[in-house]
Amino acid sequence: MTYEPVFKLPYSNIFITDLFIPAYSKFDPIVTIKNGKWEFFLSEKILEELSEQGFQMALDENTFKGFEERYSIFLEKTNKLKEIKISELTKEEFISFLKEFKQFVNEFFDTYKKTEFFYFKKVETELNDYAIKTEHSFEEVLSRKVDLVSWPEKERKLADYMISMQHLKFEYRKLLNDLALGQNSILSEVLGQIVMRTNREDSTSMNLEEIERLLKGDEIKDCSERHIYSFVKWDDEKKQLIIFSEGEAYRKIRELEKEIPKEEVIGTSASKGYAKGKVRIIPFSMNPEEHLHKFQKGEILVSTTTGPEMVVIMEKAAAIVTDEGGLMSHAAIVSREFGIPCVVGTKYATEVFKDGDEIEVNANNGVVRKI
Repeated sequence: MTYEPVFKLPYSNIFITDLFIPAYSKFDPIVTIKNGKWEFFLSEKILEELSEQGFQMALDENTFKGFEERYSIFLEKTNKLKEIKISELTKEEFISFLKEFKQFVNEFFDTYKKTEFFYFKKVETELNDYAIKTEHSFEEVLSRKVDLVSWPEKERKLADYMISMQHLKFEYRKLLNDLALGQNSILSEVLGQIVMRTNREDSTSMNLEEIERLLKGDEIKDCSERHIYSFVKWDDEKKQLIIFSEGEAYRKIRELEKEIPKEEVIGTSASKGYAKGKVRIIPFSMNPEEHLHKFQKGEILVSTTTGPEMVVIMEKAAAIVTDEGGLMSHAAIVSREFGIPCVVGTKYATEVFKDGDEIEVNANNGVVRKI
């Protein structure tokens, strides 16, 4: 079975994986960790199935309404969680909070995953093909520059869904920052509390069950090696992570990895245009200020993905290139609003290019290459 890289984080751990991966439990996901760098994989077969599922969702007029209703519920729950003074909880209360937090994150990602780019692949393809027939671009459709009244019912439904979802996805992404990705997120505080309360730097390399046992006084072996090499799958029968580490993990990761391109990457054109310039790699970080200040106006922003915290530099970019995402990703939406050339879903841009490299971004055909 062939697996494709779907998400990357420059830093993550087993505890975060334990929060995230159950939402994908039925899809046989794989997570790898190499020196803290986290990568999430799904098989080509599963990605095709999710693309078809997303297509059927887009044709169902109740789908968007469901996303709106769940967003309101998630927003209210997140705000309540933010009000809890985690540092003041007793040990028993903290353990109970961790269980509640994990359950909520699982519920959130079970919905949020359906807004991810792989659910929109077939929708994007069909809409793009039809837009070309009507002498328009897909970008114009998403920017509401096309009158859809005369479109056939199916294509109009798909377009209406995409136009609505791109804005709601933006709000979901802000909520995700509050919940798990931002410097002041609930997760950031939780991780700090876990380390402090256990007095173990390796505690975030444990799953929730191990952390709970550690907090109750059980002996848990050192898990530091998991931060260096981990290969993680999900046992759906036992409802728990299967964690391989050290040499066994290294061998499995090597089998999974593909050859990385050397001079160019190919992705999806999210906002047409052409640009040349110097690369500035801005990784995802729970402390974005340590990276954002490095970005200079006119540089080309290259990142695994983008989020609301990056908008302050995105408007200064000559072009935007990401490893992840599709036409509904944050980078795609913002680049269209700013009129900036953008190529998403390249998979390897952050590995092929380095700070200071001179590159050209041809967002008309989705090719990014070193000059």
